[in-house]
Amino acid sequence: MRLDDREKEIQRELKKEVEIPEAVKNKAKEAYDMIKNNELHQEKKEKNPYRWMSIAAKTAGATAAVLAVGFVVCTANPVMARELPVVGGIFAELQDKVSFFGNFADKAKTLAEPETTDKEAAEVSETVEAKEPGTAEGTYTKTSDGLTIRFSEVYADSQAIYLTMEAKSEEPFPDTMMSQDENGEMPVLSMNYTRDYDFLKELPEGFEYPESLKGVDFAQLEGKYLDENTYVCILRIDLKNDMIDDSQYMKKYDEMVQGVLDEMGVSMNDLNDETDEGYALLEEFNNKVMERAGSLESERKEIPVPESFTLHLNIEKFIGDKAEPEYWDSGYTGEELAAMPEEEWREVMSQEPQEYHEFPNEHMNFWYEGDWEFDIPVTIDDSETEVMEINETNENGIGLKAVTKTPYELSVETLYEEGSNSDCFMVALDANGNKLPYITSDGRTDRYAIQDRDISTIDVYILDYVQYMDELKGEERYNNNENKPEEEKWSTLLEANAKYHKTIQFGDTEE
Repeated sequence: MRLDDREKEIQRELKKEVEIPEAVKNKAKEAYDMIKNNELHQEKKEKNPYRWMSIAAKTAGATAAVLAVGFVVCTANPVMARELPVVGGIFAELQDKVSFFGNFADKAKTLAEPETTDKEAAEVSETVEAKEPGTAEGTYTKTSDGLTIRFSEVYADSQAIYLTMEAKSEEPFPDTMMSQDENGEMPVLSMNYTRDYDFLKELPEGFEYPESLKGVDFAQLEGKYLDENTYVCILRIDLKNDMIDDSQYMKKYDEMVQGVLDEMGVSMNDLNDETDEGYALLEEFNNKVMERAGSLESERKEIPVPESFTLHLNIEKFIGDKAEPEYWDSGYTGEELAAMPEEEWREVMSQEPQEYHEFPNEHMNFWYEGDWEFDIPVTIDDSETEVMEINETNENGIGLKAVTKTPYELSVETLYEEGSNSDCFMVALDANGNKLPYITSDGRTDRYAIQDRDISTIDVYILDYVQYMDELKGEERYNNNENKPEEEKWSTLLEANAKYHKTIQFGDTEE
């Protein structure tokens, strides 16, 4: 399974707290797609992920399209007055600026170039000079299309791999859209890449190669410009998610879906009928699938990971969002588009050239073409990883499997019995009753950034998805709960509406 890259980017952005209107029929279609594609629930998005962008751009200018997804946006030339960090210094430079906050610098391993003989060095030099005059390549430094990418540090635990990366362009980077959230201002840069792990060449008996590694993936980068030619970032790779064999899950899922279709006496074509009748069927189908899909999670198998291995990365495109993107002009104002009946709106939007839907495209992006290929040694450090096995469900058939805490992140795994409704959204609160933030560069909503939060105690609430989106969420509720009276605390509202609630104290087996 792979989403269109632009769609995937938008999904990642939309997980932020955004109030975007959505009809129930469109939510049903979204929910079905997420189950089928093994995506967790995200914050609301519209039936067409581009409609709100077009309307916003028409109404308040190009930057409003990004404002609509929770960013404060400015345009900026990538020039900053500071020196380039020495090799091994990027973690120290960025570790308090990314969403997965923490002290990596004291634990990370520097990726030093292996020693070579004079003959080997001369051969490499000749090859590099023939390819890109004036550049130096090695095991962790590669050049393509006028862009040199270098990896310099690595740290990993059983949840994720963290790599420091520098991208240095021969020409100054184009003016880039800058986003600002609670972690500060960052250029909107990303990359398309593939990855593989050497130990997967010989899988243990009974395991199959993960589907998630079979196609091109998308990474939203977290970093900064050091000067007009140099960008540095920390690349986070979700190792835990990569090590899931879901072949049996997908087989069981397909059987379950066909069973639901047979019960309803419909086909997938009937569900794709974009009429009121079609949407009603889709909603009924979605509800039935939700009641059964959660229990299939047990079919996913975790592939064992050795303590040390080699990660192979192949970066295919390094992509930036233009500071001043060019949006397609439909000839209508934003107000006119918003007021249109659905059928008329679709007719208008069908005239938008396909090139605007591609990612990247020259109207909205600049990019560099690879391949930049790397083999990076990784050693797992779980010395500070704490796993709490819970394995419980309540009278609703809803519960938790496990919670994992590392120095940088918190991961929560849900559990659903057969017959329970998995159409839910999960919220985790810190010890002060404030919402734990998501990891900005990750599209999942079961991975939380710890940053400087007090997580000696956390509260996990599993809530009805529609009710959460329509009634329970709200920026004003998320923070400063330690200063609110009990009746105004967000936890009071969540507790009253939760389908499941668990209080967890780390280092203690009691609730």
